[in-house]
Amino acid sequence: MIVKRGKNAYQYKSSRVNGDVKTIYERKVSRQELQEHERRKEDTQQHRQREQELQQLHQAVNQALRALAMMKRAQLITIGLYERRSEIRTLQEDARCHTAMH
Repeated sequence: MIVKRGKNAYQYKSSRVNGDVKTIYERKVSRQELQEHERRKEDTQQHRQREQELQQLHQAVNQALRALAMMKRAQLITIGLYERRSEIRTLQEDARCHTAMH
């Protein structure tokens, strides 16, 4: 991990010893390394933000698709039809099929 203190930055290494976290100083980090580290950190943050935005968009699209399916079903029922196994059938036709079988 890189820690910035004032104008300087230092690299530390963390490890667990008997369940406790121990942080050990390794070296001073150059300005170029610090800039690269900060750039990578910013890129990672932007990537996570984009992924989160895409997830929210995906949820909104799925919600809109469910609403459209519900509106389609309501419209079909309003005009006396329904959908079964991707077929559009009339409500009366289905009633005749069930009465003929029994």
